[in-house]
Order: sequence, then structure tokens, then C-alpha cells
Amino acid sequence: MSQVMSAELSKWYETQNMPASQIKVLDAAITLFAKKGYDQTSTNEIAKAAQVSQAVLFKYFHSKHELLEKILDPLFKNIVPRFTVKLLDEILESQKDQGLYAVISFVVHDRFEFMVGNKDLVTILTNVVLTDTVVKDQIKKLLLHNDLPIILKTQRFFKKFPEIKDNKALDNLFFNFVTQLLGYFILRTRLIPEKKYHTEQDLEQIASNIYLSLKPTAQV
Repeated sequence: MSQVMSAELSKWYETQNMPASQIKVLDAAITLFAKKGYDQTSTNEIAKAAQVSQAVLFKYFHSKHELLEKILDPLFKNIVPRFTVKLLDEILESQKDQGLYAVISFVVHDRFEFMVGNKDLVTILTNVVLTDTVVKDQIKKLLLHNDLPIILKTQRFFKKFPEIKDNKALDNLFFNFVTQLLGYFILRTRLIPEKKYHTEQDLEQIASNIYLSLKPTAQV
């Protein structure tokens, strides 16, 4: 796993004093879940890719779902929050004197680059989020947990812009970020990967769509 967030995940596994064979199983599962999908991947395939027996795999994980949870749990509880804090610090430092459109454009470009750089893990999330109740509940908890310090800090930052007139506009901004970026990512990586895309132009269009959704009469 050479991707940024995957590398962080590997570091986290090392802090848990996991045996090398257990980490190999987790790495193999991430690769196969991203490539084939969670439902289409068998524990036998994971064991073979990790070069361990199924007995060894089940020694560490009682089921394939437990293996998925072991991949996603540190993401939700540790890694994603840290990356979110890092992004907000970057925004506050480099975009503090910019208008809302410039901030939206910065976030769109930064988060899409982040998603592409962590394609395997993002792909796993998009594959299972609609079908797995446990994963869905974890993501909903992240999205709706409005009293976390990082969420409150983000809200204060965006509420300074005149286009953000109330909490409804703030929610609209956030959900547009999620749906527009995730939709574009899925289109490029899963639905029509063979199409030639104009990344810069596409991302600016996404930024414009998000901005205009806040204020239909606004001009970029």
C-alpha cells in the first residue's frame, strides 16, 4: 500500500503490535476489496494474496466482515479526523483572506487529489457504504456529529462568509462537497474510467456548482 492514507493505516497497524502475517492479510484485503469489491472477494483469495493459510486468516479475524471492520475502524476513529484537522489548518493558513469561491475551489482540488491518492480505501468505502449497515452507521455518525471540536471550528470558519446565511446553507455546502466530489470520483474510477477527462476544467465546474447552489444569483 503506497498511498498516503494507506501508509498511515500501515503505521497504525504497527503501533498495535500486530504480527507481520496479520498485517499482510489486511494489506491483501484492502487491495482485493478495492479491485474486486467486498462482496466478490473471498477469504480464500485474501489468504492466497497474503501468502498465508485460511487457518491463519481466521486466527486473526473470525469473519470477512470483521476483517473489513479492522480496516475501516482506525480510519473513522483516528486517521480521517487527523487528515481533516490538517486540511482545515491549511485552509486557515492559505485561504483565510480569500473569498468563499476561492476557498471552495481550494477544497475541491485538495480533496479530489486526496481521494485519487488514496484510491483503494475510498473505493472500498464507496463499494460498501450503500450495502453495509455497520459502515453506513459509522459514516452517518461522522457526518452528523456536529459537536466535535473540528466540526465546530469548521462551522465558525465558513459562517464568516456572507453567502453562508444560516445552518441550512452550511449543511448544503457540506453535502454538496460530498456528493459532487464523490460522484465525480466514482464516474472516473468505476463507471467510465476509459473516458478522457479534463481534470482542471471539471474540478472548477464542480466548485462553481457548489458555490452557485448556495446563492443561485451569485456570480463567480
